[in-house]
Amino acid sequence: MKISNHSLLLGTLAIASASCGTAERKNPDRRQPNIVLILADDLGYSDLGAYGSEIHTPHLDRLASEGVRLREFYNNSISAPTRASLLTGQYQHKAGVGYFSNNLGLPAYQGYINRESLTLAEVLQMAGYTTLLSGKWHVGGNDTSLPQQRGFARSFHADNGSYFDQGDYNGGKKRPYHLDGNAWPLEAGSYYLTDVITDQAIRLIEEEGGKERPFFLYLSYTAPHWPLHALPEDIAKYRGKYDIGWDELRRQRLAKQKTLGIAPKQLAPSEKNNDIPEWKRLSYDQKQEWSKKMEVFAAMVDRLDQGVGRLLASLKEQRLDDNTLIVFLSDNGAPAEDLVQWFHGATRNTGPLGTIGSYESQGKSWAYASNTPFRDFKDYLYEGGVSSPFIAWFPGKIGAGGIARGVGHVIDIAPTLYELAGAAYPEKYGDTETFALPGKSLLPVLLGEQDAVDRGKPLFWERAGNRAVRLGKWKLESHYPSYAWELYDIDADRGETNNVAAQHHDVVSRLSTLYFEWAKETGVVDFHTIEDREPPMMKEYRKSKVQKPVKAMFSF
Repeated sequence: MKISNHSLLLGTLAIASASCGTAERKNPDRRQPNIVLILADDLGYSDLGAYGSEIHTPHLDRLASEGVRLREFYNNSISAPTRASLLTGQYQHKAGVGYFSNNLGLPAYQGYINRESLTLAEVLQMAGYTTLLSGKWHVGGNDTSLPQQRGFARSFHADNGSYFDQGDYNGGKKRPYHLDGNAWPLEAGSYYLTDVITDQAIRLIEEEGGKERPFFLYLSYTAPHWPLHALPEDIAKYRGKYDIGWDELRRQRLAKQKTLGIAPKQLAPSEKNNDIPEWKRLSYDQKQEWSKKMEVFAAMVDRLDQGVGRLLASLKEQRLDDNTLIVFLSDNGAPAEDLVQWFHGATRNTGPLGTIGSYESQGKSWAYASNTPFRDFKDYLYEGGVSSPFIAWFPGKIGAGGIARGVGHVIDIAPTLYELAGAAYPEKYGDTETFALPGKSLLPVLLGEQDAVDRGKPLFWERAGNRAVRLGKWKLESHYPSYAWELYDIDADRGETNNVAAQHHDVVSRLSTLYFEWAKETGVVDFHTIEDREPPMMKEYRKSKVQKPVKAMFSF
């Protein structure tokens, strides 16, 4: 009888999982693996070397070469909804974060994780884990559903804003950091946030990792989300690197993706958006200004990778690396956001690009290259908005150098980690009946037993009126305010260049019916019925995402 790697791994963990239930274990077996879940913010599909980039990311590339990468892994296209699904294993609406971290007055759109959706920390804590957080949270509000209230024993919490001080783009508004639930101020200009998040993660592991209990660390970077802030020594590495422009960069990245095996040789990339100009048509001064933006963005990704390297070194020094699973992904595709062009513009944007006084963003044209080879951007449901790099590394358990199709989703992370840890997901948590998990474990794919998740049912998305369904090779989409369905054969056309809805009415009918059934079960409502509840800032943001012509961006 053939025994699979999956069975061997679960057998190794059998003793650890035998007594896991709804009560915390007193003496968990140390063979339970430590777990590090790393989330990047606004990182495009092709922004790592292992996914086609020229950016120096040797540590994440090492995890990829020693572990497994997935070609098709999906998020929810924007920050808070992805984080809600990642942390709970629920579709974002079921978890209460169907729109964003704003309360629109309905249970599915309350803006923070509800009690029926248990977090990874709550479930893993019951299985004997010490639960740690360093970085961005973004799924709590009004002192509700904060890390220390949702299962994290220790936490350093810092949401988006300046990387050099605790302010945001409106100047006076502060975004305080919190250490174990208490305000933790830092002196402006004395730190760089990506480094602080790494420092706190390493400190937490050093203080907790050597104990008898295994640990779960949620390492949630704010990088490379705007503002474009980076350290001078990192920016210097990329000086002149992007003078080639976004058209050539996208061509080079796609060629590398095909060489790596991330993209099939026959893949046709998406067509360029009409409002992205040809690089060669820009003036010299315009090219210089735009090149600097990508130099700073690359430096931000570089520093994130350096942080992963320091974490790996710390795990090795503590002799924890050989029993630790590391998973890496991004919360959405690269954004079309142009901070300076939004509404009235950033009120604090007076210093040189990349410094504490500046407040700019990557911009749509460079994001077009970051999302190579896909169509569109963060907040949309085309592949460029919902596709993420995905790397899993577990020495001796996950084989080196694997690349699988995957077709995974953030809702699959929770069942994967629970199966690996031997953690039972309870039907009740205290007096609360919990929502069942809709995702599937990725372990058979990560261990090389399957090339894709054997799901048996579709994946679904809804984001501010945008809708999508993925079943097998088919992906059905509509983009608000249009209700017209588009259909793409993702196996043959992942660049989404050929809408075949008119040729396959039966598929459109079947998948759209499944979508409306899912929407009803999950609490999704027609977006036009709640659009007037959007906060003014978010409403104006959605209306202003189309980037103005490049000639209007600079005055000379």
